[in-house]
Amino acid sequence: MLLAWARATFRSLTDRLIIDAPSFSETGFLRLVPEPSVVRSAGAAAGPLVGARMVIDGRDAVSVTFRCAGDGASGVYLVLNTVTDRARDHLELFRMERVGGVDPWVLSCALPADVIVSYQFVPVGPGGLDPRVADDRRAWARVVASAVRDRSHPRVLVNGRGHVASLFAGPDARLAWPAVQGDSSYMRAAREVECAVLVASGGSSPRRRVAVVHDGDGTPQRTLLVFDGQIWRANGVGWLTRRYPGLRVVTIDAGELGERERELTDAGRVEALVGAVCDEVGVGPIALAGQSYGGLGVLEAALGGTLPVECFVAQSPSLWWGGGERGRGEGTLMAELSRGERRLPDGLTLWCQVGEREVAMWPVVRRCVGLLDGATSLVRFETYSGGHDVAWWREGLLRALDEWCVRGDGAQDDKATPIAPRLGLPTHLL
Repeated sequence: MLLAWARATFRSLTDRLIIDAPSFSETGFLRLVPEPSVVRSAGAAAGPLVGARMVIDGRDAVSVTFRCAGDGASGVYLVLNTVTDRARDHLELFRMERVGGVDPWVLSCALPADVIVSYQFVPVGPGGLDPRVADDRRAWARVVASAVRDRSHPRVLVNGRGHVASLFAGPDARLAWPAVQGDSSYMRAAREVECAVLVASGGSSPRRRVAVVHDGDGTPQRTLLVFDGQIWRANGVGWLTRRYPGLRVVTIDAGELGERERELTDAGRVEALVGAVCDEVGVGPIALAGQSYGGLGVLEAALGGTLPVECFVAQSPSLWWGGGERGRGEGTLMAELSRGERRLPDGLTLWCQVGEREVAMWPVVRRCVGLLDGATSLVRFETYSGGHDVAWWREGLLRALDEWCVRGDGAQDDKATPIAPRLGLPTHLL
């Protein structure tokens, strides 16, 4: 059943060689020969069809068959988040096929049994894919912009690009985030108020940042701040106020593209932004979470030591920032930690989480944790079976909040007070 996979070279989004001898343990993907009986079953299935278990490279795996109607397309490609990104010069491995006269396009593969991954389909016309995708990130970005969700599968999310994607979880994965679309009433907080926060840093003119405050039915007693608010709102982050009674969630918009990059990679701007939001709408104990550039921003905020935040969740932090290569290596913050110029203040909790498919990133995140581990604060390192992906970021955030909210329950919550609210918000937001 296994299809022989010739020696190949995979590329990261930086177009740099990162794997010269791919193995399942590194890529988390192996294409299989579709079996006609499986294909026939897949034709009537809802979403990916999970088949036999197997062990590959010492890793528990499972066969999975994806299928796509195609709707008249000349071909269809499967985009598995991060996995396909890194294999742009071998996209034939992800080209779906028609087998035995069955109408849907299908692709059978082996994936880790505990994988949590978003995926999409890219239908193409007679001309196929843009040949520049192997070496041109912008060409590849245009391709994935045309990707569509699996309409036969009920589990969906909004990915980091802001596109609707489908979610696949292996049989050994544990999901806590509801399989409910983010725009449903169940996934929204009882009260949501948008406000504009004025932020000033480095003597520059004040800038306005949008923040949305999500409150449950009860009195808010603690606050979670999350960067990239648009993405989290699209994924129904207001539901957290149901899971954790007394939790206020504040989603912070950091701007678009280059503006977001400038905001979240500059320590001073991050500190000013988070400080302003805490002053305006922070209540009681505060946690801060972010992903990618936002994850780097979380680390900068933690190391600054001046913010009224006690718990930090840095997911897939862009620790390459300021280094020689985009997406690879160690950048400015890691250099400062290596020289002993930065340390984590006492009394904080820091979660550093990374995906196993982020092969250029997770060793750096692990080293970062090692450099911080000598501090008296609590530092945790966790990996998830996935890539640079909202799919597991949601689960990782719940893992951290489960501990933070439970640990803080009780007398500490009774003493929680607002931190200098100044926006003139309705009483229930104060």
